Amino acid sequence: MGDVEPPAPSPEMVSASRRHLTERYASGVDLLLWETEKRLIPDLDAIKSVTEAAASGRAEGLDMGAALVLVQAARLGLDRLECELFEAARAMGMRPEAIAAVLELPDAAAAEKRQRWLEGRRAEPSDQSAGRP
Repeated sequence: MGDVEPPAPSPEMVSASRRHLTERYASGVDLLLWETEKRLIPDLDAIKSVTEAAASGRAEGLDMGAALVLVQAARLGLDRLECELFEAARAMGMRPEAIAAVLELPDAAAAEKRQRWLEGRRAEPSDQSAGRP
């Protein structure tokens, strides 16, 4: 959080990154689905393909950039899910002290601060296409 957390990528950047990595790394059934239905490969599979290609020297800079964008999109999706969990926990009567204990945060104030930060993340625009977070 803070200065080391880059802003969420724009939905357009996320879509472009998904298309680029699908075009570069789809194979087998995924390639057939891309060619026939324009179905994108799942984000985590695309990211893993780039890390594997990088290890063998086959990844390009654009691939790495697209994978980093998808990591940020996935992180935003997880932050949104965590925000929903915070809200559900509070709705069922779970107190901030209990949430802090589960997350190993120092106190209730820290849990409440995290929830406020997550609420800010939830307000950021995202690409929710293809069932992604």
